[in-house]
Amino acid sequence: MATPLLRRAPSIRGRLLGYLLLPLVLLLVVSIWVDHRSFVTPIYDAFDRALSRAAVAIAAHLERGDNGQVYLEKPDFGPVPVHPSGRTPPPPPPPEDKADEHGRLPAHVEAGERPTVWTRLFPGARDSFLFRVCLLDGHTLAGDASLPIAQGGDAESFRYRDVTYKQLALRVVSYRTQVSGEPVIVSVGETVHRRDHGVHRLDTVIGLSDGIQLLLVLGLCLLGITVALRPINRLRERIVHRSPQSLQPLPLESVPREVHPLVQSLNTLLLTVRDAAHAQQHFLTNAAHQLRTPLTGLKAQLEVLATETHDGAQQDRIARLQDSVDHLAHTANQLLALARAEPSAHTPGDFVDVRLAPLIGTVADSMLDRALARNIDLGAECEPAHARGVPWLLHELLINLLDNAIRHTPDGGRITLRCGRYEGVAYLEVEDSGPGIPPAERERVRERFYRAAGSDGQSSGLGLAIVEEIARSHHARLEILDAHEGTGARMRVTFLGDPVVGRESKIVNR
Repeated sequence: MATPLLRRAPSIRGRLLGYLLLPLVLLLVVSIWVDHRSFVTPIYDAFDRALSRAAVAIAAHLERGDNGQVYLEKPDFGPVPVHPSGRTPPPPPPPEDKADEHGRLPAHVEAGERPTVWTRLFPGARDSFLFRVCLLDGHTLAGDASLPIAQGGDAESFRYRDVTYKQLALRVVSYRTQVSGEPVIVSVGETVHRRDHGVHRLDTVIGLSDGIQLLLVLGLCLLGITVALRPINRLRERIVHRSPQSLQPLPLESVPREVHPLVQSLNTLLLTVRDAAHAQQHFLTNAAHQLRTPLTGLKAQLEVLATETHDGAQQDRIARLQDSVDHLAHTANQLLALARAEPSAHTPGDFVDVRLAPLIGTVADSMLDRALARNIDLGAECEPAHARGVPWLLHELLINLLDNAIRHTPDGGRITLRCGRYEGVAYLEVEDSGPGIPPAERERVRERFYRAAGSDGQSSGLGLAIVEEIARSHHARLEILDAHEGTGARMRVTFLGDPVVGRESKIVNR
């Protein structure tokens, strides 16, 4: 059954930006709407005032003639009458038989007798307008008789209306006035291209301005969130770069108040793990020491019994008992070494700079008798090198490597211990002329209590596990390689970090 993929939880920065983005977008929409309402109304009022001035200008040209009829003196609204479609139709002149010598139009001229007059409100403007002058009963005196008017209003008042006339959107103003005591209504209609264009430009400016402000606010929010999260990032870096063997509580001085409970819980966990590790170390140390004393006494009694017994069968049994006791004592010592090699068993203050050449000399001297007993050529090739570590742990590491080499090297074989620097880093190496380790088993031999094929019965399967544990606690890497010449195995421990020698560091010679 396939395991479902776990969704990755969003980061705190992403959550904060998400929570801020939606309100800011809503605020942007409301701001654009409010700005639109605030600026568009004055613009429309300005256009309406200009349109009302045109109606007043037309009303100013109305007068009553000597015959009692109302005349409209033809005003000059522009150089050329223009249709909103952009075409310039030829302006038909007023019928000469119906205009007086001053060019005035009598009131009885119907609108149907002349075409709709489109003209410019201002020279060069985009919009065109038309007009209508009529009586209260709707009788048209001049202009376009079909132009709608804005009803209502008292004398000397303006009424505005949006209409669609001949498939064009118009803004119409109607102005009610009197000519020699006779009430008339002057209506002027203007196309809305100019005002719509102005509103669209204003909306674009408002949208761009508010959008830029939103981006700036988001940028400032992102900057503020990044700065505010720096203490958490520093805490993360502090945890990531902590030494694996460090189980000390994290300091709370620079921790933000919001993550105090988290750090306190983590400190409680670290203290619990440290106490458990110390309890385990204490138990294993006491158990190993408790085993050593009776095993030493048992071995002494077996030696005495062997000297007092002359029976050959009994001698064989005693010899086998001695081998078992030696194997048990060796296993107890390795268990103790494995427990003490745990990263939690020592503190960073235990690490000092250790010279590797004297360390090899000390270990070789302690194992020389075992090598000579089997006629093994034990030699060393040392170059100046030093590594930062715990002296007795590095001693235990080399002891286990050399012990494994002696166990697996046949009589008359050869073992070489080396130290030096390769590609800028220090290393320790033990090479033997034994059967070697097949590549398929080079990972398994690092496991605890694993015995490779061909190993003797005295092996506990803990030697390389101890070496692996010590190497890991020293930021080193154990490599299992082939011998340089012929058969055999070559165990190399490479220290990945250069030792840093400070004024308080001391070089330990073993």
